[in-house]
Amino acid sequence: MLSTGTKSLDDLLGGGFAPGVLTQVYGPYASGKTTLALQTGLLSGKKVAYVDTEGGFSPERLAQMAETRGLNPEEALSRFILFTPADFKEQRRVIGSLKKTVDDNFSLVVVDSITAHYRAEENRSGLIAELSRQLQVLLWIARKHNIPVIVINQVHFDTRTEMTKPVAEQTLGYRCKDILRLDRLPKPGLRVAVLERHRFRPEGLMAYFRITEKGIEDVE
Repeated sequence: MLSTGTKSLDDLLGGGFAPGVLTQVYGPYASGKTTLALQTGLLSGKKVAYVDTEGGFSPERLAQMAETRGLNPEEALSRFILFTPADFKEQRRVIGSLKKTVDDNFSLVVVDSITAHYRAEENRSGLIAELSRQLQVLLWIARKHNIPVIVINQVHFDTRTEMTKPVAEQTLGYRCKDILRLDRLPKPGLRVAVLERHRFRPEGLMAYFRITEKGIEDVE
């Protein structure tokens, strides 16, 4: 298991992010998705393949998190191998290239987010199969190297059910065995994580956490 760096989230996930498994982390803007992925990679001690489709990766934020935890910021930044695909077609090439890039020196793969370019395409119906193929490649990498893969996803408002749901819910739900939803709460800095699906933990379990300069911390 790869620790998140917070006891409450580790307990929620049954010890942390599971190796060989795709874990979907989704939620609204500023709910802590990217911070959670950065912190997990930072504390892993090994290389991290980070696919940033939204421009949300911040070297300054990562360096701040490292420094406040007594880690070397430059060493931490050197371990993150960053990919920045500009569109869905380039995202396909980048994810495919990870099969040759990722080796036993890597502890984690993050795609943040996998649906940003997908949502930008006008003819999404023809891209479902491609999105599924990308997830299959990520699952192959997770199993081949026995490491976790975090797939960050966006949300949309479903007018039929009048509920907020993850983008491409069925496609990602088929490949991702563990699904974690993050939400903002009225109190500044406070967030909640809800376990929507897990291989052996009960669904609906919750954990509260704070976003601080260190990253993500337990609520005292």
